[in-house]
Amino acid sequence: MHGTGVEQGGSAKEVLRTSPHQYVAWALEHPARSIPPFGTRSTTRHGSQRDSPDATNPTGTMERVKDIFLSPPTSEPMEFVSDLLGDLSVPDPDARTLTDPQAAAKLIADETRSRVQAVLERFPGTPSILLSGGVDSIYVAAMAADLGVRAQAITIVTGDGADRPHAAAAAAALGLPHDIIELTADEVVQLARDVMGRIGTSELWEVTAGIPLLAARRSLDRIANPGPILTGSGADAIFGGGRKPTHPLDSDEARAEIDRLIREESAANFRYDRLVPDFYPALLDRYADRLIHVFQTVRWWRLAARFAPRALFGDHDGSPVDKLALRIACDALLPSGAKHLAWTAKSPIQRASGLMGALATAARAYAAGLPGATTYTNPKTEDPEAVATRLYLAILKGD
Repeated sequence: MHGTGVEQGGSAKEVLRTSPHQYVAWALEHPARSIPPFGTRSTTRHGSQRDSPDATNPTGTMERVKDIFLSPPTSEPMEFVSDLLGDLSVPDPDARTLTDPQAAAKLIADETRSRVQAVLERFPGTPSILLSGGVDSIYVAAMAADLGVRAQAITIVTGDGADRPHAAAAAAALGLPHDIIELTADEVVQLARDVMGRIGTSELWEVTAGIPLLAARRSLDRIANPGPILTGSGADAIFGGGRKPTHPLDSDEARAEIDRLIREESAANFRYDRLVPDFYPALLDRYADRLIHVFQTVRWWRLAARFAPRALFGDHDGSPVDKLALRIACDALLPSGAKHLAWTAKSPIQRASGLMGALATAARAYAAGLPGATTYTNPKTEDPEAVATRLYLAILKGD
């Protein structure tokens, strides 16, 4: 490795600070000098791993890990947390001790501010924000605005997408210029073909996640001096977005359940070796190094792993909500007339943007064009199971 100071006896902390993406390779070569998971570890009664006070890890406390991972703020576009820390799926429900959502919201606000500030200082130029209309991206936009930054908001929708009104309201409330790119049905199909050609797979969720990124390049290309491209990516994973606890929030069962769900999702997503490892470079080319996953860092993972179910789930105006502490933090930053945006429920962007609906409509139209397809029923109106079966039979026949 070059440029990390390792040749001159650099420490694990120095390697992480200067070149976090190279840390995994270095640690595998220097296990005695690394921090967990490459150093010595012991196992708690829940199966989680803790530092052991021995010759290879002399301090033997979580404070050492906190010192390494929570300082300084990172300006990296994103970090493959599972690669840096090892298997995130190993349970540790006992670490989830913070139950007060207000206290958790304060920690979220402080970390978001330091994270966005570090990114803005590192990446000059006009920042942009991929504003989906959900609380994650709205909060990032609100924090940037609170820091005095007038980012270019970009929203990708189709005619049936539900994202437009919330994204438009957020951009207007924050005083941001807003570019809404509405895709036609034909454009969605063409972009899907382009995405599949770039990433080499037809997997539904990968393709529909790639379409908005490819479409956003139209707006990015119009920015004379593009800076960081901010996203709320990663928040759902670490804050339990979309989850519904099945046990009382203060119970040990809920703590174990939420810890397991969050760790499984983060372990699957926060690593380089996914289905499409080069997903972002393949789609964004020169913009990929400026795409900021605000919530996908080691610091964020360490912080959010302290949050108990009571800090993440609750009620607002009589309705259950997820990501409670994040929503409280977002509410505090939004102007009085826009605070409701912090509490709006939202589907994943693949659905809320209308992309899946547009592709489903295209699939029905394709099925209706198959030989004899309308003899008995019409694929444009019949149930989804029948359409899926028609398409599979067409594949078997080679149509």
